[in-house]
Amino acid sequence: MHSSTLLVMPLLAVSALAAPPSNDACSSAESISGLGSFAFTSIDATTDGPVNAECSFFSQAQVWKDVWSCWTPTASGLVTISTCSGAGWDTKLAVYAGCDCGATGTSILACSDDSCGAQSRVTIAVTGGQQYLIRIGGYGSSEAGAASGAGTITIADGALFEVTRPETGKRYVAYAATTWAAAEATAVQLGGHLVSIDDAEENEWVRANVANFGGVDRRIWLGFNDVASEGQFAWTDGTPADFTNWNPGEPNNSGGIEDFTELLGSNGRWNDQDADGNGQQIGVAELGDAVPACAADLDRDGFVGGGDLGILLTAWATADAAADLDDDGFVGGADLGIMLVAWGQCPR
Repeated sequence: MHSSTLLVMPLLAVSALAAPPSNDACSSAESISGLGSFAFTSIDATTDGPVNAECSFFSQAQVWKDVWSCWTPTASGLVTISTCSGAGWDTKLAVYAGCDCGATGTSILACSDDSCGAQSRVTIAVTGGQQYLIRIGGYGSSEAGAASGAGTITIADGALFEVTRPETGKRYVAYAATTWAAAEATAVQLGGHLVSIDDAEENEWVRANVANFGGVDRRIWLGFNDVASEGQFAWTDGTPADFTNWNPGEPNNSGGIEDFTELLGSNGRWNDQDADGNGQQIGVAELGDAVPACAADLDRDGFVGGGDLGILLTAWATADAAADLDDDGFVGGADLGIMLVAWGQCPR
């Protein structure tokens, strides 16, 4: 009896060590909510998620040894979901709309591999109160050889910055983006499209205030592309293609794969790029109707100034519709930012 017990105990210990994480299966996804950091482990996890074409990186589309979280945001807006600061191994990350495991073949919103070293990061637009599946796994050519380990999912505000053009009321929301397609998809989720440019005046405003925001020179994806017909560039929002500002020698369709347009930062010129870009581009969504021109002129005196600021501060932290300039149901810092951008004479 004593010797039999000695034989069974090691087997039980090995079995306990090999137990998969509690959220190994999609059907047992861990419930999390809001912004913050959430620990996870994929050690001894198995693979139960689908192969999504959006997750094809370096010829490998599967997310091996996956673990799952069902996340509910508490507010609408852009968020960045990443393993960048909390994992030291080769992760892959996918996000799906809703927490219906049966829909993961078609409900994928974004996928990432090697966005920050060997770790993963996506930026998407979300709706407060709705659910999203977050799938974390490892890169590899098979489940047996795939990476796994412990780490942290960090969910944070995804907007890099936002500016409003006072003359038109158009908002320009900037965010990290891995590819042109991902940048356009995020812009559509926000209710707009990637930036379109009507004329030289708008091009200069975008160059000075968006591509050079805060004095930092950035390349930004534009909505201009010739995917439908080579050489026939068109804007994703349907703006007539009456104005261009190509860099000398562009577009040149180098390698026969450059169908997408970037604005080259401080010089304001345009360049055609392939779908993946070179890792330097950010996405900028142009949202046309959210903040009408002169919406910040709350006292309607034709000037955005101290009187308007007083009205906004009186309504601070309330749902006052007149002072809620970004229409998010709350008067706060974003509304103050819109007012400061519009400060001065209100164009009529």
